[in-house]
Amino acid sequence: MTRYHIVGIAGAGMSAIAHLLLDQGHQVSGCDMQENALTAELAARGARIERGHSADHLQAVDSLVISSAVRPDHPEIRSARKRSMPVLKRGDLWRLWSESKPTLAIAGTHGKTTTTAMAALVLWRLGQDPAFIVPAGGPVPGLPRFARWGAGPFVIEADEYDRLLLGLVPEVAVITSVDWDHVDIYPSRADVETTFAQFARQVRGTIIACDEDEGVRRVRATVEPAGARWQSYGFRDNVDWRIADITTEGAWTHWTLQGPPDAQGATTGALRARLQVPGRHNLLNASGAVAGLAQLGVRPEAALEVLADFQGAARRFEWKGDAAGVTFVDDYAHNPAKVAATLAAARARYGSRRLVVYFQPHTFSRTAALLGPLAEAFDEADVVLVGDVYPSREHAEDFPGVDARLLVERMEGTASEAVGDLRAAAARLLDRVRPGDVVLTLGAGDGYKVGDEVRRHLSAGAVAHEP
Repeated sequence: MTRYHIVGIAGAGMSAIAHLLLDQGHQVSGCDMQENALTAELAARGARIERGHSADHLQAVDSLVISSAVRPDHPEIRSARKRSMPVLKRGDLWRLWSESKPTLAIAGTHGKTTTTAMAALVLWRLGQDPAFIVPAGGPVPGLPRFARWGAGPFVIEADEYDRLLLGLVPEVAVITSVDWDHVDIYPSRADVETTFAQFARQVRGTIIACDEDEGVRRVRATVEPAGARWQSYGFRDNVDWRIADITTEGAWTHWTLQGPPDAQGATTGALRARLQVPGRHNLLNASGAVAGLAQLGVRPEAALEVLADFQGAARRFEWKGDAAGVTFVDDYAHNPAKVAATLAAARARYGSRRLVVYFQPHTFSRTAALLGPLAEAFDEADVVLVGDVYPSREHAEDFPGVDARLLVERMEGTASEAVGDLRAAAARLLDRVRPGDVVLTLGAGDGYKVGDEVRRHLSAGAVAHEP
């Protein structure tokens, strides 16, 4: 048993680490500037949670675990160095765990959380006692927790932020997408693709690649000559795992999945499947999960049967409720591809209903770098309200002129406006919404609170304006 102390334990990624360490029988303590539902759950499991940061937290500790956001001059890091105590990042533990058992790592600048949740749910429902990390920021329906350690295969969302995915050496990897994001880490699209290519070279077995994504195809062209084993999935005829025969019936999408020949060259017929989470992107996510699990010996038909019950992950096209004839949906979408995919799914699910979007831009650097593609991503929306930029680790004074108004000015053909902070945004949304609307709150920050506030007002008797 090792005694670990985790800095930043209130975050989804670090609290996931804590859960796995507790499951493995280690002692865990941690600290953060805030306490939340994640730390409360860990405290209930026996972790010691401290508020704030202090070198005193390292008494009776063997190893320090830090998040990517922790600065080198942090008091607990300085104390650990003086004591010659190991200082680990998430990637260091990921490497140990991925080397210890069959591991399916799911990477991509979008789609990875849902695909990871799908794969984990399949293994859980099939009784394989999986280990998994699905840092969705909330519960995943059907799973006991969003992170656990078990005796079976390990499924992990391979986060590209701070190049964390390079800590993994998985047996199987799924690459859902390779787009330019996290512009504070990656100065160019080429840098993102170089990192994903390096990750692909670390895979010990098979790489499952989304053929629909141009970035994935470029990474494959770079890596494949080196001898990596690849399979592809998508809608085109030449892929190994082909999606076809798509129809919709109410909330259900029906489709078929045709896999590659087995080791003896035998082929199976197209497998009938259905999915209740909307959008073509979720058909891709499901196919990637099935293909990845097949490399670990999971029968595709068994996986597809489980996925018919998949209800999504927290903040991934999450239905929040209805009030006064208005439907509320929340999604973590914060880059152009995610926004466009979410709105396409909403249009497919809700047809001609008016789509009213509240969008909270995430970080000034991302907003500035992706301004044009981000503005174009809202084409399916009828009304777009853009809130203040969520700064995360950045400061507004370092990015003069980068704000909601700058984004609104670039939008064409869509009724859009800048609406200020959360309180002002909720007031404006309440004024704009009307019966029959679908309200979507999009962003990786705390913008979901805007939709929650408006829904509370409508549930309490406030009247949505008639058209």
